[in-house]
Amino acid sequence: MNRNILLLLAGAIHVLAFSPFNLWWMSIVSLSLLFALHQQNTLCAFKSGYLYGLGMFGVGTSWIFNSLYDFGEASFIAAVAITFALTLTLSLFPALVLKAHAKLISPTFNSWINVLVFAALWALFEWLRSWIFTGFPWLLVGQSLVDSPLAGVIPIFGVFAGSVLMAFFAASVIALVHVSNQQVVKSLIGLSLLIITCYFVGAIEWTSKFGDRPIRVSAVQANIPFEMKWDKSRRYEVYQAYADLTSQHWDSDIIVWPETAIPTFYRVANKDFIPSFEQQLKQHDTELLSGIFTYELGSEREFNSLVTLGRELQVYNKQHLVPFGEYLPMRWIFDIFRSLVIIPMSDLSAGKGSSVLHMRGIPVGVSICYEAAFGEEIKRALPKAQLLMNVTNDAWFGDSLAPHQHLQIARTRSLETGRYMVRAANTGVSAVIDAKGQLLAQSGQFVDEVVTAEVWPMRGSTPFIIWGNWAIISILLMLVLLVSVRSRRVYYGED
Repeated sequence: MNRNILLLLAGAIHVLAFSPFNLWWMSIVSLSLLFALHQQNTLCAFKSGYLYGLGMFGVGTSWIFNSLYDFGEASFIAAVAITFALTLTLSLFPALVLKAHAKLISPTFNSWINVLVFAALWALFEWLRSWIFTGFPWLLVGQSLVDSPLAGVIPIFGVFAGSVLMAFFAASVIALVHVSNQQVVKSLIGLSLLIITCYFVGAIEWTSKFGDRPIRVSAVQANIPFEMKWDKSRRYEVYQAYADLTSQHWDSDIIVWPETAIPTFYRVANKDFIPSFEQQLKQHDTELLSGIFTYELGSEREFNSLVTLGRELQVYNKQHLVPFGEYLPMRWIFDIFRSLVIIPMSDLSAGKGSSVLHMRGIPVGVSICYEAAFGEEIKRALPKAQLLMNVTNDAWFGDSLAPHQHLQIARTRSLETGRYMVRAANTGVSAVIDAKGQLLAQSGQFVDEVVTAEVWPMRGSTPFIIWGNWAIISILLMLVLLVSVRSRRVYYGED
């Protein structure tokens, strides 16, 4: 088969490692093919990585087309063009991994140094992708490990450590072909010990339950159609849909509604809906967390927010907004985007302050939609927060890979932090996740459903809460720096 086609296919099958397929070991298969097809010439290496990226992101983030065409009212040509442009941009990251690897590695280096550097560079460029230009931490290899025997590394060093591990195993498969029989035996023993260590580390309970009883929580998924959600004339129907589903679960301590479940500003809903519904919440001693819009008096700034109802009113304003979805970066360049795509409430401001709210006397770390993809941002609420809650509106993605990938990302946040998470999505997938990242309850998609389970407030800190991503990133940067110095010495004949 043509080498270029193989690279495209290698990237495409990498998507099978993630939800909804959950074949985590496909990361090893995919990255092994990439490492095997990798060439030492820097230009050829860049091309190889770029083709791999086209396959990976072309398939794995194809849902962007759904968002633009089905719900953003973009023309078919505009939706294809924007999706293709983003794929071309994201593909630069694996291209740069291979180019940097070809630049750093000398033919005189031990093959295991080559393997380590490849794994380190892969994770470092994932990390770079997670924050540069506001970040796009999607399809990170470590996210696929939540259901694997290697998941134990996540609460220690975070998802990027999982990415290092998988890239290391993948490159090791190819490296074993080029070593002596004696070295193969030693290498297999070493790799086996590493896998066993990760497995047993996963059994460690980094955090502990707090309180004398669990809390009953319900995530309400009303499955409001997109066109109905933003139709002002049907706003009462939206209110009633959530109220009816909620009324069947007054025995829950906390009820969570999705992002923008109340599709208007708080000041509007506080006239025609909130007071009467809040009376029912108080009558049944239940608290509610709901997505809504708010605005700041004087500045007229608008926010994508969360409010608590039933006791004291608390407000959290989303801090990490989605570029082109919730705000338009560099308007002087991208203002044409507004004429191509129609997105309601797309001129929002970023909030500030703590992401910890208190419900039932428990500190809760809250996040809205895209924010759950950023481990460092979720970590800011910890160790104070004893429970996590995330609301989202994945209706934007339609029937695509994205809602499943998004849920998997949320599960890694629970695993990293050792906290239960309640996740409410407008059309799915809503879920309750335990402190190990495992699903306690899960909804279907495009159905009106309430997901209910018992969760425990958790206290204590995982190692990740203490040092975040910087521990593993510092180690990887040091490794690359040392190899870079060694490579330079070899190049100038100093070794």
